[in-house]
Amino acid sequence: MFFTLWLKMINLKLLDYKHLHIKILLCFLVFICFFLSLNTIPPLDRDESRYIQATVQMLESKDFINIKFLDTPRLKKPPGIYWLQALSATIVKNVLYLEQPPLWSYRLPSAIAASISVLLTFLLGKILFGRIQGIIAALLLVSSPLVIIESHIAKTDSVLLACILFIIYILSKVIFDNKFKEAPNSKYFIFLAWIIIGFAFLIKGPLVIMFIFFTAIFFKIFSKKLFFKDVHIPIGLILFIIVALPWFVIINFGDSDSIFLESVKKDMFLKLISAQESHGAPPGTYLLSSIVSAWPIFLFIVPTCIWAYHNRKDIVVIFLLCSVLPAWIIFELIPTKLMHYILPLLPSLAILTAAMIVSLNNKNILVTLDKLYVRLISLLPALGGIIISIGVWILAIKFGEGFTLSVFLIVFIYMIGFLIISYSLLKRNYLISLITVVFSNLLALNIALIFLPNQLSKIWITENIYEYIKEENIQGSFGMLGYSEPSLVYRLGSSSKILTSSEESIDKIKKNKISYVIVEDKYIKEFIMKANKNKLSIYVLDIKFSGFNYSKGEYVNINLIKIL
Repeated sequence: MFFTLWLKMINLKLLDYKHLHIKILLCFLVFICFFLSLNTIPPLDRDESRYIQATVQMLESKDFINIKFLDTPRLKKPPGIYWLQALSATIVKNVLYLEQPPLWSYRLPSAIAASISVLLTFLLGKILFGRIQGIIAALLLVSSPLVIIESHIAKTDSVLLACILFIIYILSKVIFDNKFKEAPNSKYFIFLAWIIIGFAFLIKGPLVIMFIFFTAIFFKIFSKKLFFKDVHIPIGLILFIIVALPWFVIINFGDSDSIFLESVKKDMFLKLISAQESHGAPPGTYLLSSIVSAWPIFLFIVPTCIWAYHNRKDIVVIFLLCSVLPAWIIFELIPTKLMHYILPLLPSLAILTAAMIVSLNNKNILVTLDKLYVRLISLLPALGGIIISIGVWILAIKFGEGFTLSVFLIVFIYMIGFLIISYSLLKRNYLISLITVVFSNLLALNIALIFLPNQLSKIWITENIYEYIKEENIQGSFGMLGYSEPSLVYRLGSSSKILTSSEESIDKIKKNKISYVIVEDKYIKEFIMKANKNKLSIYVLDIKFSGFNYSKGEYVNINLIKIL
């Protein structure tokens, strides 16, 4: 009876509502998932805080060309995301009459981009298969942990996702929508897509070109469909160059061109041949990790693969496979592995999954899916929810307040969801599995994002230091010896200094550049000894900050020292 009620709530008639109703539903979901908890998570180390602090300094200095983190040029990525975050922070500050832009204002571009991606997934699915497939794909995407997490982080990845998805959407209109090609204004949308390619280049560099190039070239090879002349390549390339030109101008006229080249070498090319920044992993890592990071989509990976194989001659299936497989294979082969690399591939996988769920009526496919070993293999991705719940449980016990009500609810939701999903997969009732997995993730992940951050005080070392300084109204410039995470730099301000040794600390103190020094325990004895040797008057405050530095994977104890 409970299952029947669910089916009535989300039956095909409901899914067949007019586009406005669907868009309102999706807008409501993206608000709940991407915006409601945008400010609950403290600044994250290390990438997000580096992006934010570099943007803060950009706004403070009014220098939008020479991007820096403290005194270090930050040219690993193009300037687009910094400009976007600066615009967002400035608008929020002025509209709300604030002295300083809040943390969430820097994350706003990611949340907005993730929202656009969900709506574009619906529109793309509608063009390729139909309205029902479009909304199912959008629901799968909006409830994916990787998408939800990236929407809460002030980085490039959500914006890149929206850009790539818009380009693929326009490309699909060119290839599959005859009315679009015949419309007199269609070329302007194509030109807009080229401009978006240029903008995406300003966000993440040449990565966007790889995604679009692979999709277009492999689709041309396997479909033998002629469409290159319809995308206005000569004019498009001109538009792309015009939009992407600012990055090259910055290289030539900025003051860090040699550092830029070294950064590009380390950030892009070395990742192709060796593991960088301790992010190495073997091929197959993305496939296995996606059981968690893209759980709603990967829950159906086995039947989706079987369905796609049986429909491999369908031109729409070919198009979607070409937008996923080449890039996925490349990412699996590259030694450096970061979970967000595969983010732009998830919408196409979601649409394929939606198409499989709606149109699973081929007898040959059903015979294959009914085999016992296939059913058992299909159950493995159902463990994704269990893995997430265990992860939350361990996190809460080790670094939080223990098994609280919110943790219990998260674990309970995933456990019940696992039982329903497993039974439904065995019975090949994919619609019930779909409803359950989407509902479970939307509910559990939002509970986690809203309530868990306040319970994990042991990993928010920066916030503990910052809150103490704010409560005690401590004024002055700060030096950081040992613990010097970017989040602490952001919280303490652009005048703070990262110190590499006790000698450097003493030197900066002598020059009256530091009022307080935040010293990790392993440096405290040497620092005090050097201070006494140099006859500096210091006072160790009666406070010690302890916690787990997740960036380094170690427990730390931190002291606050006042320079007298």
